[in-house]
Amino acid sequence: MQTTDPTNELELFRAARQGDHRAAAGLMERFRRLATTTARLALRNTDDAQDVAQEALVYALLHLHQCRDESKFGPWLRQITFSLCADYRRRRGTRSLGEPMTVLNEATEEAHFAERITIQSALESLGEPHKTTVLLHYVGGWSVEETASLLHVPINTVRSRLMAAKARLRTDLITLIPDRKTKMSTLTTTTLTENHSTLLYSAFPGARILSLEDSPEPWMPFRFRIRLETADGQETTVELRDDLTPERAALLPALEQAGIPGPRVLAGPIADGRGGFLSLCQAARGENLLLWALGGTPHRLRLATERAFDAIDALQAATATLEANPATKNLPRRTLTDEAEAIINAGGPWLSDGWFLTALEKTRTAIGELTDPLVYTDNTHFFPNFVRIATETGPVVELVNPFGHFGDPLLGLAMVWVYDCYPFVHTGFVEQFLWRRGKTQRDFGPRLALRALQTLQKETQPGDTGEYPSALRGWVEQGLSWL
Repeated sequence: MQTTDPTNELELFRAARQGDHRAAAGLMERFRRLATTTARLALRNTDDAQDVAQEALVYALLHLHQCRDESKFGPWLRQITFSLCADYRRRRGTRSLGEPMTVLNEATEEAHFAERITIQSALESLGEPHKTTVLLHYVGGWSVEETASLLHVPINTVRSRLMAAKARLRTDLITLIPDRKTKMSTLTTTTLTENHSTLLYSAFPGARILSLEDSPEPWMPFRFRIRLETADGQETTVELRDDLTPERAALLPALEQAGIPGPRVLAGPIADGRGGFLSLCQAARGENLLLWALGGTPHRLRLATERAFDAIDALQAATATLEANPATKNLPRRTLTDEAEAIINAGGPWLSDGWFLTALEKTRTAIGELTDPLVYTDNTHFFPNFVRIATETGPVVELVNPFGHFGDPLLGLAMVWVYDCYPFVHTGFVEQFLWRRGKTQRDFGPRLALRALQTLQKETQPGDTGEYPSALRGWVEQGLSWL
């Protein structure tokens, strides 16, 4: 057919899809750098990256009709490249030109073809950010930290995307493959360690383990969830935790007296022989608020946001009661000034950066004008994954991690902003909370700048590039602009 001489990407794409070989070659050359850079970032090997990039370009050329949005050829090619990198990493030396592997680890090579297609269909229901994150982590085997680095996003964003994707996929796969149990959270009969067994049978002598679930919920401190048949024939469910120190366990009665429902310890804590502690607790009450909200309707998200606010309000309202209790006398007290001083005391290369030092000095001046009293709080209290509610729209029934310190009432809120806590960012979580408290951008600005500076110091270097470091710098500037 007659060839054209299109110059912009959209014209190249349209002409190539119509069979114009010259346009196809131009399209490939224009996007070769994107594919090669993406592959090099993922594989960290130039030769391998060039091979995979070429394969991605050829695959894209042969499947142009599958790119539904002609204006997004670049992101589509990037996803193909990531997928092929994941395939290459799994099957190094044995890969062949063909469709990128887009199935989870649980779908083995011997799986029935129709089932593979079903899983691929479920993956296609995910948005591009979630699909790419799933492919990198579950197919390619990159760690959460490596995936965050590849995608230039915070680690917590990767974790949130994986949780959201698994919740969506679990529902879709149960619907599409009703005869097969998904293996997102497998029940096993794993043998417990001697310390685990000692703890378990000290509380339930003569009990029999019916089932054991390893790491049953993401981001939860439950090492095992165990269903038991007790010596008298009753069934109960318990959880083994490794985050309860003796100091935290001693704080639980004070929290309960202040109206904060925390975990209920049945045995322990005991030393685990590795410098940590093990505890046996009743199964966490209610439902994980974050998992309940993921993939839900806007109405459910709004309800979940309200329940998260209820939990934060309850924790901070307990301040006076907790301060009067001798059990809390050793809890840290940290003002915003203390938090800023911690940046200086931590040292590091950022303290030689002129922009950072100027921003820090402006922030220190601004927080010196704030007079909010300290409250019982913690950064994690603003993340709803530690909140559990009664089924559906019921009240808060347990805080899995209610342990904190006396600190600023809004600094934790800046963590939600910095870490983009999915899916609550879509509900205007920060803005709603500020409005409820009668706070303004002027009140929040110094906290946002302070938290972004802390995160820059902890997670990046002055010379780092990419979306995440740039976003952190932007949040510092945004916070200071509100002063």
